[in-house]
Amino acid sequence: MKTIFSFLLLLLTSATAFSNVNYIDISKISSDSKLVDAFKYIKENSKYYDHWTNDWRYDKSKDDLIKRLRDYYKAFGAIQSKNGETHLLLGDIAHYLYNMDDTSFFSVAESEYKLAMSSDPKDYRAPWFLGYHYSLSDVPISAIENLMKAETLLPANQPADFWNDFAFATGIANMPSYCIYAMDKVKSITGKEGSFQQQLGPTIYKRIVPVDKNKSYDKNDLWSASDGEKTTFTSRPLGIKLLVDSTWNMSVYDYEKNQCAFIINPPTLKNKNGREIHYTVAILMRTANEKDVLDDYVNNLVSKFQDKKKISFSDKYDKIIAYEIKEKTMYPEVGGGHMYMIGIERNDPKYPGLLLEKPATTPKGDSEGLHFYRAVESKDRFKGKIFYAIMLDTCEDIHDQCYLIFKSLFDNQIVIE
Repeated sequence: MKTIFSFLLLLLTSATAFSNVNYIDISKISSDSKLVDAFKYIKENSKYYDHWTNDWRYDKSKDDLIKRLRDYYKAFGAIQSKNGETHLLLGDIAHYLYNMDDTSFFSVAESEYKLAMSSDPKDYRAPWFLGYHYSLSDVPISAIENLMKAETLLPANQPADFWNDFAFATGIANMPSYCIYAMDKVKSITGKEGSFQQQLGPTIYKRIVPVDKNKSYDKNDLWSASDGEKTTFTSRPLGIKLLVDSTWNMSVYDYEKNQCAFIINPPTLKNKNGREIHYTVAILMRTANEKDVLDDYVNNLVSKFQDKKKISFSDKYDKIIAYEIKEKTMYPEVGGGHMYMIGIERNDPKYPGLLLEKPATTPKGDSEGLHFYRAVESKDRFKGKIFYAIMLDTCEDIHDQCYLIFKSLFDNQIVIE
């Protein structure tokens, strides 16, 4: 069946689960007594096949269950006028067959759920069921995409089972902050820990490792990088994520004396005379004490400049200060310096890492069979306030071009929690 599993996934496949079929209304599909009885059987026996089992030790024959599910898929598939509810049920039956090692039904379940989604784009169940199907099939990126879509469609009376599945999927995808968030959602709805938290909650919490803002850290201990359309640099301890073009040069510094820096050197730009001119974007990060003030921090950085003024640069963050700076004595051969300093203050959020996490895929093994992988640990965010100073260092000759790039970088490629 499935040849690649993360360490956590194998733990979860033996966990107590519920069945999505409980959220399907048979009265919207058929009143035929045979089909109603078939639906009851699927629900009553879902504990055997709503997850994959490596070593079958149940009291019922696996082959018998597979035959029944195949027969039921044909029976419900023979309904002439299918609606979204029918496609949800067909998707579930196919999903159960996939869990029973009939791998040909993976794409069948996928297709049925997508047909249900097309039938009613506002129904949260189709992306939920599809996301859960992906999460049990080692397709974490698609799993999270669909579950997050389902989240936007949830009714006011949110089902705790959705959040239990969300915790499951994010736990597998190495998104511990989202997993903790989902576990808390279950508890807020039901007043008690969900089945996922009861069985694996302590394991998830242990994956987040504390850090001390008063110690020094090597840059490799604080930052991670991943390739994609843009290179993503993430620092959970510093609460920041940067998406940077792969053609840009970066310099990352160690964390010492409560601060570190990330310097970006984009490709040169030409002035009107065709001269190639360099410019720089610097991001300074400093952990602060409770009594420290953002204004004092930023003023200290810009105090040496005479021609500076406060400007309205962005409302992206609630605590933000921005300065435009002109310094004719700098770079006089290219029109003088024309710079910007943006100061931001952020307190540690309730769920550090929530805005930074993205699903991680498990490595693909070279051979058939089961492969075990242990989920990586994630460092926690530094406690308390962090000040961020983001500076554009450029000259008048290429100011207009640089400003547009800098503003786009700030608005679209920098995420600060």
